[in-house]
Amino acid sequence: MSWYTLQTNPNYEAKVIEGIEARKAEKNLDQIREIFAPEELLVEYKDGKKKERKKRLYTNYIFIEMDYSDEVWHALKGIRGVVGFVGLGNRSHPTVLPDREIATMKAQVGGDTPKPKVMFAPESKVRITSGSFADFFGVVQSVDYEKNKAKVMINIFNRETTVDLELNSLQLATE
Repeated sequence: MSWYTLQTNPNYEAKVIEGIEARKAEKNLDQIREIFAPEELLVEYKDGKKKERKKRLYTNYIFIEMDYSDEVWHALKGIRGVVGFVGLGNRSHPTVLPDREIATMKAQVGGDTPKPKVMFAPESKVRITSGSFADFFGVVQSVDYEKNKAKVMINIFNRETTVDLELNSLQLATE
């Protein structure tokens, strides 16, 4: 069995997966072993409330481990939202995806810990978007994602001062 990439119409990944599962049961397609559509769990804070949501890593693509055959191709191409397999020139003869690529993707989405929507590295320049220091610029000293806080060095009255700020009040500076 090998991994293949199936392209879908925009925002049809979940519907295509449901369609594949239905066809697999209906036509007894044992050639299909696993369907993988990598998603990561993101966390963002709005109005002081924590919101978690899932985001697809590869929009418009799902990965299928299967034994490719014309029977499988004909079963899959009739599902609404399926564009075709990713391949060199001909979508009906797909390119095999290396197992290590799938292993890398699975490791990337592994774990149940939500990732913050924006990552701030120490020494990155940020702009404060809300609160007492709105429109000030600063440099991130440290970040605590569990507490949704960052220590940011800002310049107030020509003195460097460290302030604790919520992550949702920061954005990366584009200077």
